[in-house]
Amino acid sequence: MRQAPPMKRAQTQRMGDEWPAGWVERAPRPDDVDLILELVNARSKKLWGESQATREGVGVFLSSPRLDPSADVRLVLDQDGTLAGMAFVGNPGKPYADFPCPALSHPRYEEDAGHVDRLQSWTLRRAHELATLASPKIRVVASAFVAAQDQAWRAALDRAGFRLVRVHNHMRIDLATLPAAAPWPAGIAVRTAVIEQDLEAVVACREEAWRDHWGFVEQPFDHVLAEQREAIKAQGASFDPTLWFLAVDGDEIVGLSLCDDRIVDDRTRGYVNTLAVRPAWRKRGIALALLHHTFAEFHRRGYAAVELDIDSQNLTGAVRMCDRAGMRGVRQFVTYEKELRPGIDLATRELPA
Repeated sequence: MRQAPPMKRAQTQRMGDEWPAGWVERAPRPDDVDLILELVNARSKKLWGESQATREGVGVFLSSPRLDPSADVRLVLDQDGTLAGMAFVGNPGKPYADFPCPALSHPRYEEDAGHVDRLQSWTLRRAHELATLASPKIRVVASAFVAAQDQAWRAALDRAGFRLVRVHNHMRIDLATLPAAAPWPAGIAVRTAVIEQDLEAVVACREEAWRDHWGFVEQPFDHVLAEQREAIKAQGASFDPTLWFLAVDGDEIVGLSLCDDRIVDDRTRGYVNTLAVRPAWRKRGIALALLHHTFAEFHRRGYAAVELDIDSQNLTGAVRMCDRAGMRGVRQFVTYEKELRPGIDLATRELPA
């Protein structure tokens, strides 16, 4: 379990005394799963017309070993007991360079700028506290990943001094007609993962492939591997290793398409969590072949579509590859950052010359 700095009661315990009479601000409890689920899905239904969270997912969030709910999460309930807002700070682990700071307001209150600003301000105070875990030499930022059309939250981020740094596309391909398969390069084969024997090599492949992706911050490998084990364990029976596709060169894993069999509870759409190829094997068509293999398997299982999220300015040309595969953008997300402390930037910002 990580060690967090002592809480500053005046800052971390409360956002302030500005809430209306009868409202309650507190840390979450184990029985708050349904409250949080209703808030998240109320927002996603307004933005996209569909739910984007499950009870299982909320439970996994609250039980994360990197999260201390008593210190890192605040709920604000209105006089009717509805969850009017939620703020939390994600603990990224070593080297503590980038702290996600989501602040979610219920749609009925999001036009109240003061309401949204109090939530966002609390995340920044907590992030400043946690930033003391980082080496004094490194740059530390707070970040937020936001739906592009979420104007209330984007305005709050602007007021809080965040700046827009990246745009991401959520892409989809409909599988009514399966696109023609892409050929596998000579010497490359594909198989599904055997978790007990492959997990360490899968995580190593993913981390190597992500080093030259914008915003990547390298973490101790044992921490990343342990977190992946915990994530698989938390998914329980819903985790399907037959949707983890590995491109192999002999016995060596060189590329990945790691997928989920649903988007929320929708079993008609599959989702690609990770599509990655190690640098030494790029520009040979492996990623495109992996993507087409993924489409074919979901089509075989009767799915209507496959979706993924991708950095619209991806440094390695992945957007063009998704276009060639027949995917199209269906919505956008944006990343904001606010510098908490200057220093050496550990994040990847561009490819080596």
